[in-house]
Amino acid sequence: MLALLQTIAVWLVPILAAILIHDVAQASVARWMGDAAMMQWRRDTPRWRYLDPLGSLVIPLALALAHAPVFGWGRRMPLTAGADGRARLRLAAVAIAGPIACLIQAMLGAILLGALVAGLGGRLPDSGVAGLVADNLFNFILASACMATFHLIPLPPFDLGRALAELAPERARRPMRLAGRLLALAAVALVVAVPLLDPGAQIGERIAAPVINAITGFVLGLVNLTV
Repeated sequence: MLALLQTIAVWLVPILAAILIHDVAQASVARWMGDAAMMQWRRDTPRWRYLDPLGSLVIPLALALAHAPVFGWGRRMPLTAGADGRARLRLAAVAIAGPIACLIQAMLGAILLGALVAGLGGRLPDSGVAGLVADNLFNFILASACMATFHLIPLPPFDLGRALAELAPERARRPMRLAGRLLALAAVALVVAVPLLDPGAQIGERIAAPVINAITGFVLGLVNLTV
């Protein structure tokens, strides 16, 4: 029980913040580009409703408990589809805004962590309120790096894959979406199901860790911190 409470204390806010910022960034781009359905949904929907109970809370916390790469998703947004080039370009721009937001928020998390460390005379706190804040900031960076890693997979339903599918020739879109569905099932098996069934397997961590570590190391290096 104590381990569960400790995990929730250092992961709950970072997970929710990382997913919410990712989704709000995509919604903002959709509104900026004039997506009518998204503009109406935004007027009628508070921002906390962007979160999905299973994808934004249960699955990410379970992965954190299993020491696996943390990944989550928000509620599906009602974007306006269309066959014309402008609609497809809008959907592609909305999709690519996701991983860009993840990278930017990871940098912002690193800046805040660096400011905390600098304010404490260059010491990374490991206890007390300052230690809890530092753990939350580091996990926010890590959650953002994990989400960026998965959303840079060039097949739908991941963000970069959705963007490429919208920009691809019509004959290529169906095979890309089919391959994406199979990839999504494989990702769920490797990153979600396997760690929950066998926390020691760490299959998903071995596959995703190099990219996650590269992103985390890069943003921390901007403020002269190391993992």
